[in-house]
Amino acid sequence: MLNRKTLLSVLLFSCSSNPPAPDETLAQAPGGSPPDSPATPADAGPRAEDAALPPPPPLPPATPIAGVARVWGLHDGDKIDQDDLKSPLAPKNFAWDGSRVKVFAARNEIVAFQLVVESDAKGVKQMSVALPELRQRGGTATIRYAPPDADPTHYEGRPIQIFSEHYMHVTDPTNANWVFSSGSAAAPANPTGWKPVQLVPENAKSGRGGLPIDVEPSKNQAFWIDVYTGKGLPAGIYDGAVRLRAGDSFRDIPVELELFDFELPDENSMSAMLYFEPEQLDLYQRGGIEDRFHRFAHRNRVELVYAYDAPSVQASMDRFDGSAFTAAAGYDGPGVSVGNRIVPASFYGPGSDYDDRASAVATSDAWMSFLAGAVPRATTFLYMPDEPSSAEYPRIRTISGNVKSSSGPGKGLPIFATTSWSSALDGAIDIWCSGPKRFDVQRAAAERQKGHKYWFYNGGRPASGAVIIDAPATDVRVSAWAAFKHEVDVYFYWHADHWRHNQQKSGERNQNVWLNPITFDNRSGSGDSGYINGDGVLMYPGTEKLHPQEDRGIDGPVSTIQLANLRRGLEDHQYLTLARRRGLEPAVAHAIATVVPKVFSEAGSTVAFAEHGDAYEAERYALARALVGK
Repeated sequence: MLNRKTLLSVLLFSCSSNPPAPDETLAQAPGGSPPDSPATPADAGPRAEDAALPPPPPLPPATPIAGVARVWGLHDGDKIDQDDLKSPLAPKNFAWDGSRVKVFAARNEIVAFQLVVESDAKGVKQMSVALPELRQRGGTATIRYAPPDADPTHYEGRPIQIFSEHYMHVTDPTNANWVFSSGSAAAPANPTGWKPVQLVPENAKSGRGGLPIDVEPSKNQAFWIDVYTGKGLPAGIYDGAVRLRAGDSFRDIPVELELFDFELPDENSMSAMLYFEPEQLDLYQRGGIEDRFHRFAHRNRVELVYAYDAPSVQASMDRFDGSAFTAAAGYDGPGVSVGNRIVPASFYGPGSDYDDRASAVATSDAWMSFLAGAVPRATTFLYMPDEPSSAEYPRIRTISGNVKSSSGPGKGLPIFATTSWSSALDGAIDIWCSGPKRFDVQRAAAERQKGHKYWFYNGGRPASGAVIIDAPATDVRVSAWAAFKHEVDVYFYWHADHWRHNQQKSGERNQNVWLNPITFDNRSGSGDSGYINGDGVLMYPGTEKLHPQEDRGIDGPVSTIQLANLRRGLEDHQYLTLARRRGLEPAVAHAIATVVPKVFSEAGSTVAFAEHGDAYEAERYALARALVGK
């Protein structure tokens, strides 16, 4: 049976100029799909470097849990449908050797894994899940669980967090040609069924995802566990066990965390900005909890953004000076004391202050002068009409000319446009932000040479992943890999809490986002007829005033597998960045060639990037070993 070190050498060989035959054990289908048997089994035997360590502690004898047919582990890079009882990942995958969960991390990282409980025809009643601690093998260091607070974003002293996965029934596959062409080779496989979406905290209401939870007959119920590896932890192997209990019966699932001797920086190596509407909280939950959403976003290494002015920046200064992300504010995790940096001057349009030259100069001068003193490291921009048509180009050129006519600091206010490069706007735009399908890698490189930025937003297969419920989990993760490959320093997602639909939807706009997976719906009968599952919703309301039957009793945000995979991708980006800075170019090149061989304008008609977590985990593991000289 292969251990990880042997596995990595096989993977390296499989990507050489003489790859193994297609029917060999580790052969991988196009797009990174796993073959019939798992491509990357977890380390099932001792590592050579562990020879001096004592064995893991023995587990107490288990008692059979009525209704449980099988339990298996998985990393965070795949989604298992509720009715998929024959997943090829169940026997073995990169985080599961058939009996033990094995994950790895650097310090200052959030690593996640899943436990999938398969029930028999009788189902399971009132199952609880616990992971009391992870203890250093041969040492005294521990990562210890503490129960959740009423505020779900009170992270101080809570490095282990436990969630149940909530499933949504997708009956209609996403149908939007800007995401992918329905029925094409770029469309995701297996788009319909009961898909895991939300990560419901363990202390949610009974019957609404809180533990203990019933497992329906002949169904899966997955549990998600986040582990934050603090900065002061010594490297080594950490052992623990997840206890599954129903009634008087229990079963312990061994967990092994390999903590590498390096640390992920608090500051991201790229930024991810998600548009956010605080008004949605007032409508669906309550006022006064916006700070929880920003703390939640910070823990996930993303920034929630909207248009600011001087008073709103001053009112939010703790977010920008980092004091909102300290132990005193209940925060622990990546980015302690690191402030947010993205401070847009406008969003989804420039407003009217920049149409007149004198007003534009005065407004931009005042804004840039204020930011220089208040948030000196800020990334700011003036957002032009969203996805502008050619009819809007003259106004954009006028606004740009007005701003750039300033002889003061306002001249430096960048002009931002959600469009790919156009000769008609050449010279007017400082930050191009293209969709993946229109992202020309050569043009982007040329614009960077001229001192301009070239970002990208949202998703679109096969050029990049699709940020939707009915795509693989790693479709969100791939964005950061594509950004690293093509030197993009900011990724933008159009909405994080699109609960109330924007004006493009006809009829009732106050969506029940816990029940209906379609969250972007243009089926008005007049014009665009696209609809998308999960679009614009990376977090869900933990309480629910408009649809009280969906109230989870969580006074803040509820996360998603999509957001967790965006976080995972941003952490992957840090691995790649650290490796490149340390001159480990062969490891970096191999990882990029394996995971994102063709993205953006390189892509053909089919998906070339890896679509399953095993490929990402194998490359991340290789990078980790390279970073510590193994």
